[in-house]
Amino acid sequence: MFYGTIPPTFAKGCQLSNFNLNGNLLEGPLTPSILNCNGLEVLDLGNNKINDTFPHWLGNLPYLQVLVLKLNHMHGSLRVNSSKSSPFFSKIQIFDLSSNYFTGPLPVRYINSFKAIINLEKIGSTLLYMGVYDRIASGFYTYSIGIVMKGQDMEFVKIFTMWMIIDLSNNQFEGGIPKVIGKLNLLKGLNLSHNNLNGGIPTSTGNLTNSEQRLPHLE
Repeated sequence: MFYGTIPPTFAKGCQLSNFNLNGNLLEGPLTPSILNCNGLEVLDLGNNKINDTFPHWLGNLPYLQVLVLKLNHMHGSLRVNSSKSSPFFSKIQIFDLSSNYFTGPLPVRYINSFKAIINLEKIGSTLLYMGVYDRIASGFYTYSIGIVMKGQDMEFVKIFTMWMIIDLSNNQFEGGIPKVIGKLNLLKGLNLSHNNLNGGIPTSTGNLTNSEQRLPHLE
């Protein structure tokens, strides 16, 4: 039941790898000083009252694998205005922005940068769970997360390294589904339902042979 704003200052050299404040009453905006936690792998701020535009700068965290901002009051477009060619969110595996107020087209540039979901050879595939770097000590603390799979809310005390999930449902995204979605060949879960999308479902989604898709009915 924490309330108020997220602390505005994260010290330089911050050693956090997992920052989870899910399920509180925290309000926004987010602070760019989170970038001082250069080794952050999991950022879960879901189920709060954060009121902010999408924090594009989080894409500069080099090891971020899980970003959960679902069920907040976030708004605006995910369009990237920067001309920088450096990849955004290149290590991301779980990208959950569901149940907010995001508008505009689906974020093609981000999808193109999700190298961990596109690569044929999975980075770190020798690990069973995120946050465990010693199989002998597999009972040690690991990251946990709540996700939606097949329409059901599920709480997992460990995050399996092969989970690749994008959930952009229950927003106000508009336009068509980009063909680039078909490049995400390791994707396990894709949910674009309950938006304002239109046009046809691209045939490239047929390449997602590993996924459990929840796509909108388009006209």
